[in-house]
Amino acid sequence: MKMVGTKKLFGTNGIRGVVNQEFTSEFASNMASAIATHFGSGTLLVGCDGRTSNQMLKSAVTSGITSSGLDVIDIGLCPTPALQYAVPHYGVRGGIMITASHNPPEYNGIKVIDKDGVEIPSDEEIAIETIFFDKQ
Repeated sequence: MKMVGTKKLFGTNGIRGVVNQEFTSEFASNMASAIATHFGSGTLLVGCDGRTSNQMLKSAVTSGITSSGLDVIDIGLCPTPALQYAVPHYGVRGGIMITASHNPPEYNGIKVIDKDGVEIPSDEEIAIETIFFDKQ
């Protein structure tokens, strides 16, 4: 995971890391809890690409969201634009896409989608990181 400006975890396109090294199921659950805390209430959609680590990470992300009091709808295997479309279409609070895009298969990541279907802005990423590190 790289350092970008004042952000420690979020890069130019979400958070990415090598699965079972820095990007563990515990990390994914804790990050999802911080994201859910940031959103505050409502329902989050969760989708993933076809990486083999996605089932493990989706379970962790779902656990983190629900442990923070929000509801989850698992939309399953989908491309990122499908999740971005579904969030405003269904009127939910936001979404989490589990993907590492073009990175090698040992990587995975999280992209956070706001209620308008667009990735959250940098200031919200910083707010989520603050929540994440305060809970550690």
